[in-house]
Amino acid sequence: MKKTISKITLATLLVSTSISNVALAGNYCAGIRGNGELAPAHWSAMSRIIENRGMPQTVAGGSSASITIFFLDALSRNKSLSDNDRALMLKSLVPHIGYLYSEDAKVPEIMKLVGNVTGFGKSGFIGAVKQALAIATNIDTFFEVLGEYGKLLNPTVTKGLRKDFKFYKGQLSEGIERLGAFDAVNDKNIFFRDGLVDFKALGVLLGRLADFYAGFGDEEVNNKIGAFTKECSDLAVGKEWSELVAAKPSCQTFLYSALNEYYADKTIEYKKTIRLDGKKRQVTRRKTFKASFPNKMIFEKIGSGIDALPTTSLVVGDAVQKFKELKQEYKDKGAEDYTQFSLDFDTNLKYGYWGSDNTLDTVRDNLKSLHPNDTKSSKFHGLKSGVWFEVLGTSPAEPGLSSLALIPNGETLVPSKIINKRYFAKKFWILPTLTAIEWFDQNNPDGGISPYRKDIISAGGWSDLHPTLVLRAKGCDDVVYVTRQGGESVFGQQIFIRLTGLTDKISFWKDIKERNRTGVTDLTEEEANSPWNHLFNLANPESSFNTSLHNSDAVYCTNWDKFNILGGEVEQTLTDAYHAPIFLKDEFKTGFEFAGTSANKSKDNFPGCIPFAKE
Repeated sequence: MKKTISKITLATLLVSTSISNVALAGNYCAGIRGNGELAPAHWSAMSRIIENRGMPQTVAGGSSASITIFFLDALSRNKSLSDNDRALMLKSLVPHIGYLYSEDAKVPEIMKLVGNVTGFGKSGFIGAVKQALAIATNIDTFFEVLGEYGKLLNPTVTKGLRKDFKFYKGQLSEGIERLGAFDAVNDKNIFFRDGLVDFKALGVLLGRLADFYAGFGDEEVNNKIGAFTKECSDLAVGKEWSELVAAKPSCQTFLYSALNEYYADKTIEYKKTIRLDGKKRQVTRRKTFKASFPNKMIFEKIGSGIDALPTTSLVVGDAVQKFKELKQEYKDKGAEDYTQFSLDFDTNLKYGYWGSDNTLDTVRDNLKSLHPNDTKSSKFHGLKSGVWFEVLGTSPAEPGLSSLALIPNGETLVPSKIINKRYFAKKFWILPTLTAIEWFDQNNPDGGISPYRKDIISAGGWSDLHPTLVLRAKGCDDVVYVTRQGGESVFGQQIFIRLTGLTDKISFWKDIKERNRTGVTDLTEEEANSPWNHLFNLANPESSFNTSLHNSDAVYCTNWDKFNILGGEVEQTLTDAYHAPIFLKDEFKTGFEFAGTSANKSKDNFPGCIPFAKE
């Protein structure tokens, strides 16, 4: 297979802020590659794009990109913000999460889970679980050690700890060891092991952050957000957060003032008349109320704000019942000598996308006509009437972080039941117990705390990490793809190969990483005809990966995989993403003069950002 490069040119490498946001706002769509704990790179990259091009009309992505799209949706709903304001607010997400860990933060401790899951902070929930695993010999002690973090543990695991403490403690230890490893080769329990984190509870916490950005806080909170953007928005254009704070330290003060107002307990003063020494006197009294949150964004319908297409992989058909039966076997056999789960690619695997009814119908119809021979496009499945609670509870919950999972039914769920869910049941309505309340009634899709979608389960958002084809099918004329150099996700490919039972048909599947930046050319006939080659192979000009790159008008090419954000390389990740080069299909295309330099950023011509030419 001849390796050639299509005609794509690097955008002008001059930083410019002279482009009119008014003229360019909303005239493009953005596809965002999911990247696990490296999601802050999205925020840095999108802030750079938005302050130059405005907010996108439509945005698509899965896995951690679904969280980024959630925040973009929140910002789109705050009509008091300009595009420069929105770019600044995106830059504030990292210091916002850092604020949750500051000693002076007036915020519930439970919010630290957001930092744990997005790559910041080693204390909080994860640290508490590690301590409980080291100390506890029974469920009572386990939850004494966890303290308030206990309610963030996956309730299915808690229910298991009560039934079989030794087995589920071992499952938790394995989960901690595998956390963030994304190892689809050696993690034999990856499809069945219940995750540590309750992703639905996490979604509610992320919703609290999103409510802040959507302007759903009270008047005083929004006044302080307004003061922050008024003082810092224009100065922030062309600057990373660290550069902004260096130029104007008060910007951090303004942000923290707004966050203090949002998270702090509220104290009101009132006058009360009392009788003292036979006389009536007025005295001042104070009453403090625990911080309450709007809890609104998490239940907003997908597509009712920004036109959004978050995505996840779906197990469908008879494979759903097969998985349920094999998971029970896994538990019954103590995770030893059980039957591995796999499914039929043609009949049992779909790529699900949430969105408005009109958007999903348009995408479905146009994919058939625009890309009739594309393998990824043939897997499209619309998830209508969805809300963000179901997206954040499933798309980021990939194998290794979660078992394959039921999907909440946003159309019929009751928000108050979600928000007011207790973690433990009470006996006689008043006596505390250690019986965890799960989200779903496994025997009744319409019961439980949350109803769930029938006859499908989610395997996580690894499935479409180059979501440009759905954007093109939506009618987008100008598609910007935010990604990183390199081949397709090694984890995503290996999960796909295991899930579809191709481990004995793709001879090199365990060693895909070795040739991932070039793709594989020396294929057997069986490998060449496999869905892996049709979907992922960078060396196949007709693969869905390359087809998606060809359907990008601009590729924003970061190098985020170079950095270890969990190891503290936060600033390096943000800097790389903010100053990334941009590759254009049309060398005369304007509006991308803000692109970073490509010099010394790739030794092999940016694979994964530049497609192979089609013969």
